[in-house]
Amino acid sequence: MDANQLRRQVNDLLQNGKYDDVKQQLLSNKDTTEHDNDLAMVCYLCTIHEREKEAGQPTLFTKIADVDELLERYTALKFYLRRIDFDVLDELESFYQFLLQNQVSSYELLRAIDFGVVNRDKVLQVINEGALPGKRADEGAVKSADSDQEFCFIICTNNAVYAQECIHYINHLYVPDGIQVNVLTVEEAKSLTSAYNEAMQCSRAKYKVYLHHDTFIINRDFISDCLRIFGTDPRIGMIGNVGVEKMPSTGVMWDADRYGMLYEQHIYETKLLANAFSQELPYMEVDAIDGFLMVTQYDIPWREDLFCKWDFYDCSQSMEFKRKGYRVVVPWMNEPWCVHDCGFINLQNYDGEKEKFIAEYLTE
Repeated sequence: MDANQLRRQVNDLLQNGKYDDVKQQLLSNKDTTEHDNDLAMVCYLCTIHEREKEAGQPTLFTKIADVDELLERYTALKFYLRRIDFDVLDELESFYQFLLQNQVSSYELLRAIDFGVVNRDKVLQVINEGALPGKRADEGAVKSADSDQEFCFIICTNNAVYAQECIHYINHLYVPDGIQVNVLTVEEAKSLTSAYNEAMQCSRAKYKVYLHHDTFIINRDFISDCLRIFGTDPRIGMIGNVGVEKMPSTGVMWDADRYGMLYEQHIYETKLLANAFSQELPYMEVDAIDGFLMVTQYDIPWREDLFCKWDFYDCSQSMEFKRKGYRVVVPWMNEPWCVHDCGFINLQNYDGEKEKFIAEYLTE
């Protein structure tokens, strides 16, 4: 059974009030469920329904009409909580209204906090006290600048909700005097390389930040930190948050130690990926960086002639920069710069793209 068929069956159960059968149906098709982020999330949310039922409360499933509404509700709750966690929620009233209008139970709220936030006690304190942290004086200050002092954030997306959330975090970055910030989104792309080439040609900005729509930049000083690193050496062409010092002969980045820091949010948990290097080094030079966030100060074409899907574009671009004599680096971080809300990784075309990468770059 494919994911669309299973989704229709779950919708039928929800619409006919057979809530207790939803989890069993998903588990009976475990392989399909585990390879589809939406279905895996519904399976996780069954635990909230079960606990609310045990407590004699109206359950989560009674408050929604179908899978789409269920996921929209949970995504909105997750986004609110993360904004509180990383100080980018502008006011609390809309959050309280959301809880009230959607009849969010205390158990649903607590489970969402356990799943989706990093600083649990902080989030609970803000919710209970109804007070957000104060803002820094220079927040949001943007002044006009020429293209050499412009940052362009480029997002290839097929999900408007996630893209807008990504942009929300960009809009809350501290912007140094004289720096201009722009955002470009690319939709309906046939591949990441083609999307990034299109955006690169449309932007005159010297500094370009290529990021996934499910990457949320939580380092408010991100722009000044990137400028500082680029300023140390004009040979630094690209910055990433996670990278591999030496690309393994297998062509698989995670077959070797990856350096850097990142919060990864999967279906059931948020994990800290951290492999630090010496604090005495402002950055580490690497062979390749992970594509959830890639910052450049030079324009080099993406290899859409070779990588025409969604894998190995990042490792390829890292190698293209090195071929041109530029350095690719991962900065030293005291704490992660980003949250990557990545769910499960789709590896459907991975092996084919990997063989292309090995043939092009690792036989040199």
